[in-house]
Amino acid sequence: MQYNEVIQYLEGLTIMPKTMPGLEKIRSAVTSRSWFSKIDPQKVITIAGTNGKGTTAAALEALLIAADKKVGLYTSPHLISTTERIRVNGADISEAAFTQLCLTNKLTIEKYTLSHFESLTLMAADHFFTQNLDYIILEVGLGGMFDATNVFPNYYSVITKMGLDHENILGNNLMDIARNKFGIIKPKSIVIHHKFDSQISDLVKETQRKTHSTWIQGYLPEKTFDTNLIGPRAQENISTAVTVFETLGFDFEKHKEALKKINWPGRMQPVNWPGLEKPIYLSGDHNPQGIESLIEILNNYKYENLHLIIGIGVDKSSDKMLRRILSIPRLKLYLTETPFKGRRVEDYPEFAMKAAAMSDRNVFNILNAIKPQSNDMTVVTGSLYLVGSVLKSISKISSIN
Repeated sequence: MQYNEVIQYLEGLTIMPKTMPGLEKIRSAVTSRSWFSKIDPQKVITIAGTNGKGTTAAALEALLIAADKKVGLYTSPHLISTTERIRVNGADISEAAFTQLCLTNKLTIEKYTLSHFESLTLMAADHFFTQNLDYIILEVGLGGMFDATNVFPNYYSVITKMGLDHENILGNNLMDIARNKFGIIKPKSIVIHHKFDSQISDLVKETQRKTHSTWIQGYLPEKTFDTNLIGPRAQENISTAVTVFETLGFDFEKHKEALKKINWPGRMQPVNWPGLEKPIYLSGDHNPQGIESLIEILNNYKYENLHLIIGIGVDKSSDKMLRRILSIPRLKLYLTETPFKGRRVEDYPEFAMKAAAMSDRNVFNILNAIKPQSNDMTVVTGSLYLVGSVLKSISKISSIN
């Protein structure tokens, strides 16, 4: 099988569960590997949360690399290539190595009928745990307790900002969602966390008591970090990453320059689109909390009109997201669809359809149609899959030119 065939094979597996997945199949798959019993939990850092997981993971990766540590990072979803999900010391796995990983694990994938995410998790683990890595950072895909990443022993658990998301699977209240995310916490381990909402304080105490774990608040509002990432939420996530870094025993002051080189695209990323004089910004904010973060960032920009192109997943709170977006002054709204599990244009709320300057299933038709003036700003948001499709198109255009 060639790389493209491997991608087609993996994408033919179950992609997104309709109900909470279990761990039986992925646990059986990984425990069958000789490396599983040799995993050192103190090398494994698992990150759960609703928003900021990826940013926290990328910032921690940058700091550990600066400290001359060899680091594996597993994240999801990808923007352009599936290989982005598995990287060592900041470098994505090669297509050749990815292909070989799939072929090596294909029999196991089929024996245990693993899903797309479970298969990639197995492949990432096979890649990481057969190397002599100093640390392995695992970003939870969905929830925590029943996520495939939770089959690995981890001494460090990181909980980023929590809110409502994937309510059809995780629950429609913060207590249920927090309980699921706290499922990554192992007995007598260390937990570094964002500041929690007071409504889950009893759950926090209960989890501390049951797991006998040590909890450290990672959000340090009094600190500001010099970084290439934009916005107050990025500062919060970096603060959590710095706390993890220092908890691991490293001196942040010696390595703080690493925060200026964090590799995490698709978050207010400026890119050039053919025919437009000014860059457009790509920001994969995909839930109400993400949209709040985006608005906080936009408040620091000066523009005459904001051209905001949004595509929202069918499982997201589109009403909340769109009502908040429509409160932005001097807004020109454009509705589109995401390439994966996207809400159809005709299924957007009526109030959003009436407010939209244009609606089109194809985001590229909108990008080619808009005419921003010199003092205007253009943002594409609502979905990492949508942002990824634009980045992929730009990459193809650049390769042709």
